[in-house]
Amino acid sequence: MPSSLCGISVDPALVKAVLPGGDSLTTATEKPNGGTVRCNLSVDGKLALSLAQAWWTQGQTTATVSQGYSDTDDGTMSEDLRFVHTGKAGVGKTVSSCEVSRQPEQDLYTVVQTRDTGIDDPEAIEKLLVAYTKAVEGSAACREPAAGS
Repeated sequence: MPSSLCGISVDPALVKAVLPGGDSLTTATEKPNGGTVRCNLSVDGKLALSLAQAWWTQGQTTATVSQGYSDTDDGTMSEDLRFVHTGKAGVGKTVSSCEVSRQPEQDLYTVVQTRDTGIDDPEAIEKLLVAYTKAVEGSAACREPAAGS
């Protein structure tokens, strides 16, 4: 298990808990649009897990944003309303200090989605979602690029 998923450091045990068994793991970064970066993990060549960072217009809520992603319906909402998750997927909102001028008036959300793996473990999804969100908050995604770079 890699300790870094497309540049974001996450505890390998948390990732392994939501992956099916297999022999090989590959990761690929995908940028489907200007505001989204997705990290796809495949086990034995089959897509198993997708972790995404997505910018959404300010004023949305985690509950609203989660409607844009599959398998989050009727999910459990955290007390601070930043996270919602089911046994298959979850959406998290980064801290408000995560702001960059290249994404004005937007908030960064994280998304964890299993892909047809038979995994249904709300506790494991929640742990990975919270850890991944914290890791994103500490990454370059939440910082202005250095002057001159």
